[in-house]
Amino acid sequence: MKKTERRIAAMLRQVATRDVVVLDDPGGSPRRLAALAYVAVQYGFRYDGADRLGQALRVRLVRDPRPEARERGTAALGRLAAGRAPGMRPGTLRPLPDVAPAVDLLKARIEFDALDDDGPDWRRTAVLMSASAALMALLLIPVGWRASLAAGAAMTSVCTLLLCLEVVRRDRLARRLRSTGPALGGPVRRARRTLPKKRH
Repeated sequence: MKKTERRIAAMLRQVATRDVVVLDDPGGSPRRLAALAYVAVQYGFRYDGADRLGQALRVRLVRDPRPEARERGTAALGRLAAGRAPGMRPGTLRPLPDVAPAVDLLKARIEFDALDDDGPDWRRTAVLMSASAALMALLLIPVGWRASLAAGAAMTSVCTLLLCLEVVRRDRLARRLRSTGPALGGPVRRARRTLPKKRH
């Protein structure tokens, strides 16, 4: 059995026996997790958030009690009997063209929630980056104060740019999710997961 098929089989075992499905990806790929989450949604679950644990990424889904979710699950069982996961090309986690937009939306939500989960660490990251720049400047003092200042300024600029890119990425994902409205198999209930209000 291929690795992808093992991933799908492990997810389906959770779908069949639990009301909460937890999907892990050690490589931290939101694309793979979005595809798996989409399949789980077709079996009557709804997306409930994502967390980053080091480099790994974890997605949580819960069973959706709504009648339309149960109908989706029944229809998905029929497609599984035909030998393929709903919405995916046979034996892969590559979405079919008609469901690719929904999988992309799930991927954006997973990325946003993972960034939101890292949010409290941004201040600590900024402090560590500043300390690293200062340490580099101090280590280069014997070479000359100009080289020391230049190295410290260059490192500070790079660190600032990286932090700004994270903020820009998070805002871009937030705008995209706001524009699509509630989706992903039901509302996300945890307050930490709510989208920031539109800026005026």
